[in-house]
Amino acid sequence: MDEFINLLPIILVFVVFYIVLYLPQRRRAKKHDAFIEDLKIGDDVLTDGGIFGRVTSIDDNTVTLVLKNGEIKIQKAYIKNISWNDILNY
Repeated sequence: MDEFINLLPIILVFVVFYIVLYLPQRRRAKKHDAFIEDLKIGDDVLTDGGIFGRVTSIDDNTVTLVLKNGEIKIQKAYIKNISWNDILNY
């Protein structure tokens, strides 16, 4: 019984870290994955690098964005779930 009482603080620390750090990150990841699945041509998006663009084509892992001076192709994972209209109206 004394061994369990000695391990209890360590177990509690792991439980707190799980609740405080892991669960919110998992929820954010699920929300981002759902956004990426719902992405369609014509959506205005903001990348993690701060680039605003409009989706012109979607492949399995990449998205092509049209910019003011050309196009870029990026991975889907680097698209945030914020459109530039939401930012400009903020």
